[in-house]
Formats: sequence, structure tokens, C-alpha cells
Amino acid sequence: MSQVAPAPASAAPAPAVAESLATVVTTPTVRRVVRRSLYWGVAVAGLLGFGVLMVVLNGSGRELARWGADEAAPVGSRAVLEVLRAEGIDVTAVGTLQEARRALAGDGAATLAVGDPRLLLDAERWGELDGLAEHLVLLEPPLYGLDALGLDAIPGDPLEEPLDADCALPLADRTGAVDADGVGYTSEDGLACFTGDAGAALVQYDAADGVVSVLGAGGAVQNDQITQAGNAALALGLLGEHPRLVWYLPTPADLTSPSLDELTPGWVNPVAWLLLATGLAAAVWRGRRLGPVVVEQLPVTVKTTETMEGRARLYARDGARLRALDALRVGTLRRLAEGLALGRAAGVDDIVRAVAAITGRSTDALRRLLVDREPDGDRELVALSDQLLDLEREVLRRVALDDAPDAADSTRTQPPTGRMDS
Repeated sequence: MSQVAPAPASAAPAPAVAESLATVVTTPTVRRVVRRSLYWGVAVAGLLGFGVLMVVLNGSGRELARWGADEAAPVGSRAVLEVLRAEGIDVTAVGTLQEARRALAGDGAATLAVGDPRLLLDAERWGELDGLAEHLVLLEPPLYGLDALGLDAIPGDPLEEPLDADCALPLADRTGAVDADGVGYTSEDGLACFTGDAGAALVQYDAADGVVSVLGAGGAVQNDQITQAGNAALALGLLGEHPRLVWYLPTPADLTSPSLDELTPGWVNPVAWLLLATGLAAAVWRGRRLGPVVVEQLPVTVKTTETMEGRARLYARDGARLRALDALRVGTLRRLAEGLALGRAAGVDDIVRAVAAITGRSTDALRRLLVDREPDGDRELVALSDQLLDLEREVLRRVALDDAPDAADSTRTQPPTGRMDS
């Protein structure tokens, strides 16, 4: 007697399948996002704090502008310029030669004070200062600047000791003595005042276009030395002679650099044009017309579950609940249209009316479920997903019930195929 073997038990799912089934996609909460970003937030805050600390500790280490019009540091000249403004002098601080020309344009005599402690002006720019104003005051000018202006003054050693007035200038009589840092100048054509072992602290020239004063004692106009000896009288007498004063400290904008054409050798342009023409000829010769796009089947097969899980993780990471729900709704509407035999051209309203007719639900409730309602959280998203699945099952069940009686009637009306033997 043969025995029938019992049916084998259902096999356990493969490890990969079990792992995929156990994968849970969760939407990141605010706490998780903040926790992930905590490291970068602390790092950025630490860098900002370090930067602020370095600025506070090293703020005094910045480069101080000597003779700066707005510089309140000891090497600046804000004090003397503020006194001149209080006395009614129109003081204009400029940073380029072009701005100085614009400030000196107009009616009325003016004084132009030029100081170039960083030696930014070249000889050509120094020569352009000649004749710009009725009184040109040069603060410790370099030798090449004096040569460009046609002055014979020569800078010497630094000034050290206080210097008494030793010339016939009324300004020197009012000053009395000068005690300031600077450079002494020697000259044969100019009138030298406050002369010492290192040279004169002031040399003045009477030119055809006006007066040129070479002030070697540049410290006399600085904030820290303006009150020493007769420095204030000397600075105010030189700078306040005319109702307008243009205070010119050159900036990097005054630097003149050679143009690209001047730096380029003469053979570069012809060679460049020749290479360009050769490249164009080669492109026309060897070029190929682009044909139609060829569709090639990739040798990679991606499982549907992997694509679905990857898209779900992207939606969960970005919190795109409405986007995920819309994807579910599109699939539900497509399957409902196929199940109700509405065709691919059926619209949402047609599907809603057909589903309402077969299920007895209201069209408003169905439209909210299938189109309008937006999830406020993950729990509501899951609930709406379940409702879509229940609706789809209900429609398919009712369609199957409607088709069942027709099939039963057809079977009952068919005549029997066998015959009865007597």
C-alpha cells in the first residue's frame, strides 16, 4: 500500500528577503536632524568664537596709517585736521591723484598736502603734482619725487634734537622751535629753516606756480607730537594758509602697472591666430555630424523592491509625505480605472463617480481621499495609505460580485451535453 508523503512545509524566506521585509523607513524628526547637525554647529560656533577672540586680541596689531586723516592713533593726523576744520578751513581727504585734481578744481586758493609713507607714487606721478595748488606741502618726500618736481633738496639723516628758527620766514618766527621726528633735508636753492646737524626740518621754494614746502619734520603733524614745542604753530601755519586744504595720501589705486598688451611679446598674437585657424580647420576636417540618439539596453537589472525602498528612503529623509502619498494615489487611480474598465483616458472625476456608484460612498469623501487631503504626519500618511488599499480591495470585490451572477446564469441556461439511456 503506497503512502502519500505529507506536503512540505512552506520554506522560510531567504535572508535577503527577510532583511528587506524587516527594513523600516522612518521620517527624520527635528530632534534627529538637530543631533546630526550638532557637530557642525559646534564646529562653526567654535571657529567664530576663535575669530572674534583673535580680532579682540590682535585688533591693535593692524597697520596704522601714518598721517591718516581719520586716524586717531599717535601716528595719525586727525587732531590737526580737526583744528583746521574748526577754524573754518575746508579740509578734503583724498586717496588718489584723480580725486585730488577734482578737489582742487574750482575757485579760490588751495593748499595741497602730500604724504606718501608707503612710497606708492612713482616719479611720473610725483611730477604731475607740480602746479596743482598755490601751496604744495610735501611730507618727507623721497629723493626721486623731489627730482621729478625739479627740486634740489636731498634727504639726509633723521632729526633728533629740537631745532630753533633760523630763517626769515614769518612762520618760523611764530613757531619758535620744532621738536618732531622726521628727516633732515639739505638744499642750495631753497630757503632752509630749523637747521640742525641732520639738515633742515623745512625747506621752502618760491616757484612760478606757487610755493612748495618740503617738511622734513613729518612728526609735527602727528597726533602724538602736535603739542610739542612749536609743532602746532608750524603745522597750522603751513596747512592753514589758504581757505581750502586737500589732504592727499596715495593708495594702491594710484599704482600704475603695465597693460597686457605691453607685457605680451609681439609674436604671441600672430601665433595665437594661427593656432586658432588650425584648430578650426581640424575640427571641420575631422568633425562628425551627430546622428540620432541610440537606445541601448543596459546590462543591469534593478529589482522593483530595491527601487521602491530607495524612493521610500528618499521621501522619508526629506519628509516628503505628500509626494509619497501622491505616488500611492496615482497607482490606486490607475488600478481603479483598469478594474472598472474606464480606459486610460479616464479623468479623476470619472474615476471618482464610478467608484461612488459601485461602493455607495459620497464623491466628496472619495475626492478628499484620492486627491485633496494632505497628511500632517507619518501616522496620518500610513492611515491614508491603508484607506487607499481598503478602497481598492472593496472596488475589486464589488466588481467580482457583480460579474458572478452573470456567470452563474449562463451556466444554468446551457443545455446538458450528456444523454440519458433508457
